[in-house]
Amino acid sequence: MFKIRYKSHHDVGNVISKFTKNFKASKEDFISLLEGVNVSKQLALYFHTPYCDKICSFCNMNRKQLDNDLEEYTKYICDEIKKYGAYKFCKTSEVDVVFFGGGTPTIFKKEQLERILKTLRENFIFSKDYEMTFETTLHNLSFEKLEIMEKYGVNRISVGIQTFSNRGRKLLNRTYDKNYVVERLKEIKKRFSGLICIDIIYNYANQTNEEILEDARLLSEIKVDSTSFYSLMIHDGSDISKEREKDKSIYTYSLKRDEELHNLFYEACIENSYELLELTKLSNGKDKYKYIRNNNSLKNLLPIGVGAGGHIQDIGIYNMNQQVSFYSRTSELNYKLSMISGLMQFEKFSLLEIQKYCDEKIYREIFKRLKEFENKGYIKIENNFAIYQLKGIFWGNSLVADIIELIGRNL
Repeated sequence: MFKIRYKSHHDVGNVISKFTKNFKASKEDFISLLEGVNVSKQLALYFHTPYCDKICSFCNMNRKQLDNDLEEYTKYICDEIKKYGAYKFCKTSEVDVVFFGGGTPTIFKKEQLERILKTLRENFIFSKDYEMTFETTLHNLSFEKLEIMEKYGVNRISVGIQTFSNRGRKLLNRTYDKNYVVERLKEIKKRFSGLICIDIIYNYANQTNEEILEDARLLSEIKVDSTSFYSLMIHDGSDISKEREKDKSIYTYSLKRDEELHNLFYEACIENSYELLELTKLSNGKDKYKYIRNNNSLKNLLPIGVGAGGHIQDIGIYNMNQQVSFYSRTSELNYKLSMISGLMQFEKFSLLEIQKYCDEKIYREIFKRLKEFENKGYIKIENNFAIYQLKGIFWGNSLVADIIELIGRNL
């Protein structure tokens, strides 16, 4: 039914951009918002650390290999925290989500990490049920750093495992072998009281059924709280992409094999008491992943750091470097399409909520298409909810993109 399988919500964002454009905004517009009261009180923070000490073969993210001790960047982040914390908008907010992404945010020395977290806690008010996440790799997450993180309220870590397979880890340029990774995660589980989440990549070159099932078995044995699971995406600029340009046989994509591996992993995790949290994430029920829920409902997200992007109300911000940021104003159409896309990212979505973001004529077309999806086994419609079935989970982002395209054509 679909010509292309979109693998992530970022792909859907590109489809939305075909039908919408945002308007220019200025730094003055942004500052004007920060000088006012935050009526909603809700605020999330995203910190970006564009550095890694080792580059994964599949990565093309905004990062570079570390070539200094990050002292200057530490001071910059602390100064930004103090600057934003002084604005009335932030003083009248309760932070419900903090996400340290990268790059690798645990690349900081433990003293630098403590300064950043201490400055954060001194300058922002946190809600009672906040979520604070650090992305990390195993090789630069020392137990000393973990202790500092927990001391200042970090209650969720996301570890880039990608696969436990020794062969797969070598292909993806990961550090350590399977046995070390398993034992290290078990030790972290003992020492850290927060949630432990991991990333899994499937359908790397010549991955076997045994390898993907072993990934599902081991994450269950370790009792990780959630796992994301993405089909390998080969981006321009990544090492794998460069290798494939030289030799096309290095990785040949098969849609059929992609679906087989996806379903093997998904069903094995479900058998081990995990449940679908969103289209590319499974949880044991403890991890609610507030960061992505906030983002999918377009809640306030203040970006701090080079390469960080976010928005306050309808003003979008992207920090190109320490001196230059770009600002834009979200159009009404972009907002509506993004809200529909966000609603459809989870295990089930409300048809009544979808109706809020489109007129009656377009909704009739959407419902008609959803019924087609139901007839083909992608979803099941019950009590004004659409519930993804196994086939629909695999094709989920293509399904979302199809709905966005349908709306775009009917505008």
